[in-house]
Amino acid sequence: MSTFDPATIRQAVAEFTPRRPQKFQDLLPAKDVIAELRQKRASYRAIADLLTTHCLPTSKTAVAVFCHEVLNEVVRPYRRPARKRTAAPAAPADPASAAEPNAAPPTRTRGPRIAQVRMLTPETK
Repeated sequence: MSTFDPATIRQAVAEFTPRRPQKFQDLLPAKDVIAELRQKRASYRAIADLLTTHCLPTSKTAVAVFCHEVLNEVVRPYRRPARKRTAAPAAPADPASAAEPNAAPPTRTRGPRIAQVRMLTPETK
């Protein structure tokens, strides 16, 4: 069994190279170009296509992540469109409730409309 030698460890640390390449290593030389294109409101897809045609193959997702992390662009959250609500009828449908001026129109509950069997008339044979 060998003993711990700090000199050999320091030499190994000095010669150490990471196995994975640095993140965005290929896009860093084009940082100024990407920033200028983003100021001109170019899309991530347009930037990726331009860089790919000029010998720097990349994807629109890589450009987007680069812009968010390196250029510190604000990420806009996806916003779902608001659900359209139907307006309540302005005039009451029941003529008996029209006679009462302070009567509120009947409110409908949310959920499925289920038939009330008690109110149905029996069918005749």
